[in-house]
Amino acid sequence: ALAHARLREQLASVKQQLRSLETAHPELRESRDCLEDELKTLVAANPDLRSERHASDAFAPPKLHHINVVSREVTGLLEFYRDVLRMDEMPIEMFPRTGMTAAGAGSDVPISFTTDGHMQMHLATRDLGVAFRSGEAINPIGVGPIGHIAFRTDDIDAFKRHLDAHGVQYADYGTRFARDWHQIFFLDPEGVIIEVHAVLR
Repeated sequence: ALAHARLREQLASVKQQLRSLETAHPELRESRDCLEDELKTLVAANPDLRSERHASDAFAPPKLHHINVVSREVTGLLEFYRDVLRMDEMPIEMFPRTGMTAAGAGSDVPISFTTDGHMQMHLATRDLGVAFRSGEAINPIGVGPIGHIAFRTDDIDAFKRHLDAHGVQYADYGTRFARDWHQIFFLDPEGVIIEVHAVLR
């Protein structure tokens, strides 16, 4: 993980220099291409990028995936993250949703998605009744402006056992929000709602 972080810093530095110099010095493009190739090789060889202290875990260390922001109306949020912060809007089709069940569990409120190419922003309409309808103690899209911070792992069952071992209680929403993700939610020591999910294969 440290090697990966250092390489990313080097790559960012080279890209910054190239913005002003590559027109006058085309040879700098070769340096950038070299670093990008090295980064791709490192990621391919170490998909989980585990440090030694994580090597015995039964799950990949959770990595930041998205930040969820809730609002009464998401159009203004989308315009801000897309037009001011220049993030790309992601098509809703990329996120197959379960929708609200006949019993009322889950949610089908409007939501938009943006990305900077590394992490995502999930911009959701506030839904105060999700936890009540779903029979859970935590509402990930009820209290804002930050609804929750989300991380992705590769084995949600192993991660739940990990939380159990640490005495961390969690709300297991399963696939009630996203058809292809198993999501759980819990609180950090300051009350911030944390999501950890795994993509269902």
